[in-house]
Amino acid sequence: MLRTTNMRTLQCVVKHKLMDVDAEIRLVQVTPYQNPLSFEKGWFCPYLFAGSRTPIIPRSQDFTIAQCFGSFLAGDYQLAHKLLSESAAMLSLCNPDPTVNIGVNRVLVTFIGITPYRGGMWSSTRRPGAALMSFHLLNGCPSMVIPVTNMAPIVAWNPTTLVSMKSPGFNPEWLHGQICEFLDSIISIKDCAPGIRANYEPALGRAASMVVNGVLGLRNVQPKILKGLDPERAGIAFFRY
Repeated sequence: MLRTTNMRTLQCVVKHKLMDVDAEIRLVQVTPYQNPLSFEKGWFCPYLFAGSRTPIIPRSQDFTIAQCFGSFLAGDYQLAHKLLSESAAMLSLCNPDPTVNIGVNRVLVTFIGITPYRGGMWSSTRRPGAALMSFHLLNGCPSMVIPVTNMAPIVAWNPTTLVSMKSPGFNPEWLHGQICEFLDSIISIKDCAPGIRANYEPALGRAASMVVNGVLGLRNVQPKILKGLDPERAGIAFFRY
């Protein structure tokens, strides 16, 4: 389950009617910056930019999670549905099927890579009325789904990229703690599966560890399998649907 042998690339078009608006970004656990020249903290920003939502990420601050609360696109949910259906393995604390109404929204947690649709230039992804991008999914990186409260963002991401995860000083426990703490702040416990509600913390922690361990396994994957994946634009992202 945690051994990557294949990468799937999805070329997606997210339609919209926005005209260059500012994205509403909120940061979790803000600390003073360590490297002001690093762009890792904004690795997922091209997705928002391509949909005419301009994100502003301060270089003077580091954080554990970046959350986007607007503007909302119907394509955000449609993208979450597509990534959900294309995930090779799913760890769910509730019914993940988007056709089933469980009474609340859900959040998909997945490791994903992003690249421009064509030509290798991010400017080509931002076109009138549509965001054009490629998304990369690894079959050894399981996804997870949790029910969430109305505090959940539209999309969010952790600033740790695949490049950071491959560095000698990387601490997996630190990343795991960041993800669990964020998910614990938005999970709707009453809407979890009946067998999970009374003891959801171990289930949440175990599912998050599987997501992280799947990513750690990429450090030993043959380079030819990851051909086309930009390690500086790949990390753990969160999609509400």
